[in-house]
Amino acid sequence: MHLHLSILRILVLLLLGGSAWAQEQQQEPTPFTAWIDFRQLANGQALTSLPIWLAGVTTNQQTNANGALTTTFQITLRQMPGLDQKRLLRLFFEDLAGAAPTVVGLDAGGVQKFSRDPLGQGLDLPNSDTVVFSTDGVAAVEIVVPGNGRNVRGAFFATLQAQTMMRALDFAPPGDLIDVFERGAALQVPANDLSLYGRVKATLDNGTVKLTSGQQSTFTWEFDLQALPLLALINLEVLAADPQAPLELTLNDQPLGAVTVSWPDLADPGYLGLVRPLETGMHFRYAGWLRAQKVIPGSALQTGTNRLVLQLPGATSPVAVRNLELLLKHNWKNLDYTVSPTAP
Repeated sequence: MHLHLSILRILVLLLLGGSAWAQEQQQEPTPFTAWIDFRQLANGQALTSLPIWLAGVTTNQQTNANGALTTTFQITLRQMPGLDQKRLLRLFFEDLAGAAPTVVGLDAGGVQKFSRDPLGQGLDLPNSDTVVFSTDGVAAVEIVVPGNGRNVRGAFFATLQAQTMMRALDFAPPGDLIDVFERGAALQVPANDLSLYGRVKATLDNGTVKLTSGQQSTFTWEFDLQALPLLALINLEVLAADPQAPLELTLNDQPLGAVTVSWPDLADPGYLGLVRPLETGMHFRYAGWLRAQKVIPGSALQTGTNRLVLQLPGATSPVAVRNLELLLKHNWKNLDYTVSPTAP
């Protein structure tokens, strides 16, 4: 009885003390960053709270002689002496065939300073892509989209600052841009098999595969092994991933469970809400490519042909997969391990 009362007193003290320990919520200041909602513009609402280095955002539609409609979103820049001259533009769009956006930089006279080829692959999935450019001589940035432009959702605009970084001399840099929301850099798969410290890295597929519900919900890869590894790792990238419905992996007819996605900060505008009838809560999909991986025990592999299957679980939204990479860990002269239980 005394023990029960003591525990109860401790719980009450913890609950009462919780309010004293609570931290005050603060808004993160972002004077050099802007979110531009193009759908808000399309609905006739004016954009507010633009940073001082953005002079304005306008929309224009034109029809050519053949009757084809083109939509242009123009973002006018204000020259700010002393401010870093590099900008990041991350565009969020529905990756529709025939409606790929192009990003163009113009000087004050309308002369083109740079152009980024049409973004996306026509996968009919929510996507995003990043353009980094210098503002030297650039007065405006235009996003040109075939059609009515409804597939373009918005743009994340940020001012970049250069800083010195250090890296190991023998290894390639992980990327030349630190993502704002801690999203990993794109996976760079090797053209040839690479070996290092007992690890073998091989590319299984550097193409893009779309998985949809029904007959196209699975995709299979086959690869041969001459020797069994101690451990294996599958790396890949997933587009439009659902945190509540991860891809499932099967190897040699043995289900190994879901792949693990490296999710960025929840402040990332890439998270798209999805409400389904007769389901409670809101699902989310991510508009962009994210790294994913799955650790595989060496015992799940076999010498000769191995069969790897990725499957979309249930009646979930489509995703795409690219850059499938296999890493194998073999024994080598400096492998560190212990034997358990140890001999008496």
